[in-house]
Amino acid sequence: MYTGEKDRIAHINFVMSCIHRSTNQIYEHLIDREYEDLRKEISLLMKQLKDIKDSVDDD
Repeated sequence: MYTGEKDRIAHINFVMSCIHRSTNQIYEHLIDREYEDLRKEISLLMKQLKDIKDSVDDD
């Protein structure tokens, strides 16, 4: 595997880790009825997903 491919995989893993953390936070906010924090976390996740969508739409 060449360096560019390793960097691409490292970036994908980083992004997916952020998404997993965000979904875990959403779960916790729902359980704890922390609705303001929940809305913020949902907005963050939506931005992360939009960024991914935009990056593949550009290809």
